[in-house]
Amino acid sequence: MSHNAAVIAAANSKGGCGKSTTILILAGEYAAQGFRVHIIDADPKKRLIRWAQAGVKPESITVSEATAATIRDEIEKARAAADVVLIDVEGTANAALTLAVAYANLVIVPATISPPDVEDGLQTIKLIQDMGHAARRAIPHGFLWSNVPPAIRSREMMNLEAQVLEAKIPVIARVFQRSAFAAMFSFATTLDELPPLEVSGTEKAKADAIRLTDAIDLMINPTAAEPAKDEAAA
Repeated sequence: MSHNAAVIAAANSKGGCGKSTTILILAGEYAAQGFRVHIIDADPKKRLIRWAQAGVKPESITVSEATAATIRDEIEKARAAADVVLIDVEGTANAALTLAVAYANLVIVPATISPPDVEDGLQTIKLIQDMGHAARRAIPHGFLWSNVPPAIRSREMMNLEAQVLEAKIPVIARVFQRSAFAAMFSFATTLDELPPLEVSGTEKAKADAIRLTDAIDLMINPTAAEPAKDEAAA
């Protein structure tokens, strides 16, 4: 991460696609890496606000809520105070999404590998691309397959993945179906603070979180991997 705050938005109009879970995974992992993290909850459901109020979170994670009328000020304040700003926003064409995308270094579109999530996700991607065209800048974006069953890969899932691939939409990573991810809400804390004796699969969930932040860092800073490639070639 650079010294300037990285702004990452998660958007999809489909409920249950994993937006809030994605934000919590990222918040916990970036906090574990030593970054100051601010979450902006601009989703009307306010799951992240309730999470922050209910539990004990690391001091390096702060949370605020925003509406279309206040989100710009919230983003500006967060960028000045944090290293990473995470925004949970609906994927519909509204002012909150427009401003979140305008400020974003990356827009993540979480989706389960299901027809409704992919359909709504593709519509969200189209909005992001249209906004980037209007702003005359490339806005990094991509799907994040969420809640993926670890041992099941049906023909329908493969067809949906192929549909996204054919549309030339990047897939950032996969987040697998883990009880530890659901437990972040029931225990109202981050992945690293979950009690391992009460929650199974925390190590695998942690590995997923690290892979996700690594993939995001590469999308935000694509040139960061070039020296390593040069050294390998030498």
